[in-house]
Amino acid sequence: MPNLFIHNNPKYIVTNDKTNTETIILSQVNTQPTQPSSSDIVPIFSLIFPIFVIGIFATVFGLLGFAIYKGISTAAYNRKQPIISREAKVVSKRQHVSGGGGNGSTSTSYYITFEFTDSSREELGLSGREYALIAEGDKGTLYSQGTWFKEFKRQF
Repeated sequence: MPNLFIHNNPKYIVTNDKTNTETIILSQVNTQPTQPSSSDIVPIFSLIFPIFVIGIFATVFGLLGFAIYKGISTAAYNRKQPIISREAKVVSKRQHVSGGGGNGSTSTSYYITFEFTDSSREELGLSGREYALIAEGDKGTLYSQGTWFKEFKRQF
């Protein structure tokens, strides 16, 4: 028969006031912090992973929304600007090709830098058709609205 040791310390004895009985606590819960076990890490990972995925989607959609907002606000700003005509000279032309690689398609953007009579310069984007009709050194009247190229009438 095992030996039973009863401790007389009152912190190990619990008294029920209704039934007037005493109960002896044979063990106490260890209140020391412990290292997380591998079974504890799985629930933590299952909480962090969805938050991480939601964060990535929020970032992607946030950037997409910002790009759309920026485009709409720039267009609204340009529409409110008056169409300005200025004497200008074409000082440079450039193209920017993006995309390609593998079976992907490419996109080409066209830009022309105009120099005005006060020696200031401005680079404007325009379509490929308009780009082809203008040569470096051409002089004429530039019509623009905000950051939009409207027309260039060459002087002959």
